[in-house]
Amino acid sequence: MKRFLVYLNRSPILFAIVFWIFAIFFLAILANWVIMPAMSGQSAKTMPVPNVVDLPADSAETVLRSAGLNVKWAKDGRYSGEIEANNVLLQMPAAGRTVKRNRTILLTLSKGRQEVSIPDLRGTSQRQAEISLQRLELLLGSKIEGAHSEIPRGVVIRTEPEAGKRVRIGSKVNIVISSGNSSGKILLPNLRQMSLSRAQEIIDSLGFKVGGIITIQLEDKLPNTVLELNPKPGEYLEPGTSIDLTVAE
Repeated sequence: MKRFLVYLNRSPILFAIVFWIFAIFFLAILANWVIMPAMSGQSAKTMPVPNVVDLPADSAETVLRSAGLNVKWAKDGRYSGEIEANNVLLQMPAAGRTVKRNRTILLTLSKGRQEVSIPDLRGTSQRQAEISLQRLELLLGSKIEGAHSEIPRGVVIRTEPEAGKRVRIGSKVNIVISSGNSSGKILLPNLRQMSLSRAQEIIDSLGFKVGGIITIQLEDKLPNTVLELNPKPGEYLEPGTSIDLTVAE
């Protein structure tokens, strides 16, 4: 051994070779016992972000906090035609991104479909009414004729729903158009949400006849509640006209 060390001291090249062999061996041990465990521990503190888009606000917070992440809500929500109101619309970082534990995830709440107020179209032409509705991204529904002694023929009397009511963008709005003088005709009132028996009494008292009755099963309506009429309320009709009713079963 002494002879080897003496020879090693006299041979710089051999000394260098032996030195690097021991250095590499030492680095391998260091990597195996120190560096690799440290890296493993670091990776154990990271995770993919769960997908909480379209979840209710409370559920989204529960999912993220259970995963070891923090939650922050954007100050203002956004309107959406796809995500229901009070559900998560956006998340940052996005789902699937790898982040460290305790990272804060920014969530944006959906405000649902945007709502607008129905404009007052009384006194406008049919064309003007249609243009006004299109500008608000509302759809023109049925055109109902109704006699009126003061509003000229072809001019809008009112809308259904009424002016000022807030509805979702894309909703249909019916317009009642004047058919001129109401002489000899009777106005059909709005019988919606009345009981069937009460609606029948009013129809008879006005000189109309009860026509067909269609029943629809709805859980949120009392049985025999009037849902719809045909012809529509607001029309001026000849006495003896049959009024068809749709009622809750």
